[in-house]
Amino acid sequence: MASALACLLPLQGGAQQAAATDIPYATPDAALTALRALPQVRERQDNDWVVLHDMQDQVFWSVTLPGNGWHPSIVRRQLREQQGEVSVDMQVRCGAAKDDCDRLVQVFQASNENLRAAARAMAESPDKD
Repeated sequence: MASALACLLPLQGGAQQAAATDIPYATPDAALTALRALPQVRERQDNDWVVLHDMQDQVFWSVTLPGNGWHPSIVRRQLREQQGEVSVDMQVRCGAAKDDCDRLVQVFQASNENLRAAARAMAESPDKD
């Protein structure tokens, strides 16, 4: 079904700000091209994912490579801090079958707690660089 290819799931941990945080890229290639052009973005490859960290906006992009079973998919996660609490706003554009996309969302939701914990530890560290 065509809707599976354009599946965009806003999964937000804070206030509803979907319009400002939607994934603007139609394909993983478009995301990689645009994000690699930004000077504040750091990139690493993790198996069949490219992970990009926008240091300025604290946005983490996970983009599938062709060998990934979830390809073509893009996950956008942004750290938010409000009243001392760290949350992760997450959007997913998944091009796999619905059941596979549901599993992708579950995997990233589970890893969001690790991301929140790391952000809290950095915020509480006396040596903020």
